[in-house]
Amino acid sequence: MKKKQSKNKKGILETMYDTIMEKGGPVGPISQSLVDLWEKPIEPSPEDKKIIISYLKKGGSDGGE
Repeated sequence: MKKKQSKNKKGILETMYDTIMEKGGPVGPISQSLVDLWEKPIEPSPEDKKIIISYLKKGGSDGGE
């Protein structure tokens, strides 16, 4: 098994996806969720996204009026 793993540099999810597709596609809920996970990458939730706010200076070089 180790020799096969050293030749094959694929990740676990990719290997599982390839195996599912070779056998005719997802049949049950677990194989379907694995295929969905591979085909649609996980997007960060809105709480994880950070908003970058930049402040623009108004007026002259000192920032005042």
